[in-house]
Amino acid sequence: MSNMNNPTKGQAAVEVLAYASFFLLVFVMVSAVFMSAQAQELTHAENAYAQEIAYGFSDNVRTSFIAGPGFSQTISLPPNLLGKPYTLRISSTQFSPDAEIRESGFVFVEWQGQANPQSFAAPLVANYFDAIPATGVIEKDQQGTPVTTFITIHSGSKIKLSNVRDTDGKSIILIEQAT
Repeated sequence: MSNMNNPTKGQAAVEVLAYASFFLLVFVMVSAVFMSAQAQELTHAENAYAQEIAYGFSDNVRTSFIAGPGFSQTISLPPNLLGKPYTLRISSTQFSPDAEIRESGFVFVEWQGQANPQSFAAPLVANYFDAIPATGVIEKDQQGTPVTTFITIHSGSKIKLSNVRDTDGKSIILIEQAT
């Protein structure tokens, strides 16, 4: 009968388990919140870096275009986007051979995000693009009417942007692998 009046050992064990369970639950919830915030911050950082790559490439194209025929520059693309491979895809549509300066395409930075593919786009100001394909570095595809040129450049590539004249004497931006 004295054991029923003094239940301290059993009660203490239950209280310790209750407190431990409560603090474990709080720890798991706080950890989940921090992990979610970290994933959001990583996505934000990837988008910011992709924006930097896209606008940097766009600025290089603009420089090549404004400098005029005969100008060329070699640029090196970053090897990865926060540890992930990416590609630059350029889309350019030639609407009219008489158009000298106008927005004619976009550069897309594409990479595999946390859950699904991601991309960021920046405008390109030039009248026409062309590319000399190079295995594993530059790929080119043309389709549709008016003709749309798609150029894919892989991350970490060293490329040369040149302002040259086409057969009609118009200025075009030529993209090729740098040597």
